[in-house]
Amino acid sequence: MQTKKNKILSVYPKKKKKEILVVEFVDGSIYELSKDIVLSESIYVGGTISSIDFKEILEKHAYHQAQSAGLNLLSYRMRSKKELFSKLINKNIDKTIIAKVVAKFETEGWVDDFQFGLAFSKDHIRRNSIGPIALKYKLKEYIDSDDLIKSVMEKVYKEFSLDDIILTVLKKYNPDKINSDNNLRQRIINKLKRKGHYWQDINESINQYLD
Repeated sequence: MQTKKNKILSVYPKKKKKEILVVEFVDGSIYELSKDIVLSESIYVGGTISSIDFKEILEKHAYHQAQSAGLNLLSYRMRSKKELFSKLINKNIDKTIIAKVVAKFETEGWVDDFQFGLAFSKDHIRRNSIGPIALKYKLKEYIDSDDLIKSVMEKVYKEFSLDDIILTVLKKYNPDKINSDNNLRQRIINKLKRKGHYWQDINESINQYLD
């Protein structure tokens, strides 16, 4: 049994998207393919393509589009695998194709959850003086592995002392005022709790600051 072939009626650029070509077949079907795919697969007016071959071409196009979208996202900033997957899903890209693209990016070193986690953690600690409770919660939004999150936090809190982080908040207040105003002291404690610090660390740091 011979595979059915379809003849190409026309190939022309899509309006406002020159990198996309519209391929129209004699049977009336119309597809949009990247220019690179059209050229590499020798798709031209008058040519014929079997249904099997064209299915493979569509898969290559989908992969090419997903890869381009992924690289575009990475051009702005680092991304975790989880975030990249979610962003590409929102672009209505097939999950199987996304998984292949993300796996390739990881192999190439373009996506690295550990390095992302470190950069993400350092940024939030510097900007917001957050503690381990809050950081773990934030990292879970971007990284699925609890073991990896644990490794990231162990490394980052060796570089950033919890006492020093809490001290950056305490230095905004006069020690004598904290000593004399219990309401102020409680407000500071509550603020540090909201930033995700443990009570024991807060208490020790305040006592050291006031000594």
